Amino acid sequence: MLEDVLSYLDTQHQPAVDRLIDLLKIPSVSTDSVYTSDVRKAAVWVDRHLQEAGLHSEIHETAGHPIVFATNDDAPKDAPHILYYGHYDVQPPDPLDKWNSPPFEPVIKNNAVVARGASDDKGQVCCIIEALMAWKKVHGKIPVRITVLIEGEEECGSGSLHNFVVENRDKLKADVCVISDTTMWNQDTVAITYGLRGLLYFDIKLHGPSRDLHSGMYGGILANPCNELTHVLGKLFDENHRVTIPGFYDNVQPISEKEQQQWNQLTFDEMTDCLSPVGVTQPHGEAGFTTLQRRWARPACDINGMYGGYGGEGARTVIPSFAGAKVSFRLAANQCPDRIGVLFEQWLHSHDTHGCRWEITNFGGAVPVAVSQNSPYMTAAAKAITVSSGKEPVLIREGATIPVVGQFKQDLGLDSLLIGFGLIDDHIHSPNERFNLDCFKLGCRTHAALIAEFANLK
Repeated sequence: MLEDVLSYLDTQHQPAVDRLIDLLKIPSVSTDSVYTSDVRKAAVWVDRHLQEAGLHSEIHETAGHPIVFATNDDAPKDAPHILYYGHYDVQPPDPLDKWNSPPFEPVIKNNAVVARGASDDKGQVCCIIEALMAWKKVHGKIPVRITVLIEGEEECGSGSLHNFVVENRDKLKADVCVISDTTMWNQDTVAITYGLRGLLYFDIKLHGPSRDLHSGMYGGILANPCNELTHVLGKLFDENHRVTIPGFYDNVQPISEKEQQQWNQLTFDEMTDCLSPVGVTQPHGEAGFTTLQRRWARPACDINGMYGGYGGEGARTVIPSFAGAKVSFRLAANQCPDRIGVLFEQWLHSHDTHGCRWEITNFGGAVPVAVSQNSPYMTAAAKAITVSSGKEPVLIREGATIPVVGQFKQDLGLDSLLIGFGLIDDHIHSPNERFNLDCFKLGCRTHAALIAEFANLK
């Protein structure tokens, strides 16, 4: 059965590319209200094509942008139930002057489609849709139970998703979730991402005098918020670049011997594959760990920005009334965002700021995720990838965060398979975003093969 579906996909590659281009023409920027009607147009496009795949699809209104929700009713009742997740909204295209072609006028260049959203996430969502459509066209139905949830707010925080999931928990019950919003290991090797770091984000302000003051009159006689803030934040790390917050590392899951053996087999050069392309000449981080270990399995803390006082052209000699900073944490497996948040606030308050006052805003975060490598769905996915690509996948973690993965685990008790087809140089969130068309074709074939392998599990 699968061979016929794969053959169909191969013959229909160009129409699939044409459909992707149609979706990419819609400027579905969720962060800007100017594009609200275009975001809805993208939802309508997704809804129409899911219906073409034989699914019962509906557009659900939310307080923000619509969610497209689809199911099939003709699969065997004892078949596995798969939840597919993706998003149809995209990042803003700015800066426009850095694009080589208009961001919403897709062009094919060097065997890649160039447009905003090409890789993140419209191209990868279309891989799923094309696979579903192919099964429907060739065999009349899809042999597993399917639920598809495609949202329109991922790029602006998924504000409506939690309520939708809670309100529709029964409808979203499934055996596993499949997400395509990650990258391949390289253009020849598909990766299954089984671990993601979590996230915690703070805005902190240190308030001093009631207004900016003349540094000649007041310098040296009272606490300067900029001085005090940098003094405190300078204590965040020790000489081994370990975070000094007491208890910060207590629950970090150690790297297993099996994992380390797998990582050792990967062809990874920290300079060529990671640092040199971004203009960095040497690695740096927590002592005693490699670059991959730091990125995939160790927590990190970063000061993302600082502000306060005068930063304009020329000189203005002031003691600022406040100073602020943005501080984020990437959390390793087993770390709890709520607990780390409490520890960080306690650590800030433990310092003498000489009369300055803290204003701390916790923007929340996402839990880290580490999925078992031994589940039947992981095994099925590995088989499917081998069939579709002719090569076994690699199993990796990733240093980034996909909040919905942790949310599905918390709200639905559901593990996710992260199988992406983007490439590391796809320029996501940057000008000239692109999606390699060979990767697009492989994504369509792999999702079709996944359905066949999942069907074999019943």
